[in-house]
Amino acid sequence: MEVVLTKAFGFLFMIAMGFALKRGGLFSQKDTDLLSRLVMKITLPMVIISNFRNLDLNSSFLIDITLGFLTNFLVIGFVLLLTRRKQPAQRSFFIINGSGYNIGLCTMPFMQSFFEAEAIAIVCMFDVGNAIMVFGITFTIAMIIAKGRGNIRGKEILKTLFSSMPFVAYVVMILISILRVKLPSIVFDLAAMMGQANTFLAMILIGIMFEPKIEKRVLKDMGSVLILRLVVACIFSYLIYHYLPAPLLHRQVLSIVVFSPILSIAPIYTERCGYDRSAAAVLNSLMLPISLVLMTILLIALQLY
Repeated sequence: MEVVLTKAFGFLFMIAMGFALKRGGLFSQKDTDLLSRLVMKITLPMVIISNFRNLDLNSSFLIDITLGFLTNFLVIGFVLLLTRRKQPAQRSFFIINGSGYNIGLCTMPFMQSFFEAEAIAIVCMFDVGNAIMVFGITFTIAMIIAKGRGNIRGKEILKTLFSSMPFVAYVVMILISILRVKLPSIVFDLAAMMGQANTFLAMILIGIMFEPKIEKRVLKDMGSVLILRLVVACIFSYLIYHYLPAPLLHRQVLSIVVFSPILSIAPIYTERCGYDRSAAAVLNSLMLPISLVLMTILLIALQLY
């Protein structure tokens, strides 16, 4: 339990540090552009590459990968139905913040505190499907909604997908794994070194984006997204644990993973879709401790801790 609380405190402390440094004048909202580029184009792709060092994409993990896709698609479809009467930017906000999971920055280190390599491989496989969605397809759908159906062509969709470095990193590494190409160890060593900065930069970025002065018009949307994520997570967790045709360990791990917090770069995507990024940053900051508490409770309930 001490490990869990230490990690949770560490994440929140880094977010608070980013906010304090902004209030102290060391950083400003203008610095978020540089930090977001560092996270999206360098450190996060390096984390993805380093996670493939010991991964073997065999058929036993197909269910986990498929579930990573399916959970995202189901939520996006549900959100599109629920928000059909809302403005395009609002719908994009719900899509980006209502779906997707922050596996690499939060859930992975959390799960590594309790499980062995086999269970962590399950988390990584789920994240393959999840990451391809959140770093490419989900954002593309949100951009199509934000700009209007008639304003985006197929070429623009492909451009949006392949301009996302995390998406490209996953596609390339999956192809390398399928083709059984062995990369030199130095590639993974360098990727791991650069990727170590990812958690800190992402949390600092959320802190800088955090703005407690939220307009009343977005409070309802924030509350709706929070409730949506919690309700959907409970439903997914129950269905996965009781009905997923997979071994017990897979069902246990995945029923916890679906309580993961919102993607740390959701405020960046939210701003690009024309919505208030501070609303996404505050929502992100609130969801992080809630997710850690719920995942801890589930660990105890399943007698895994």
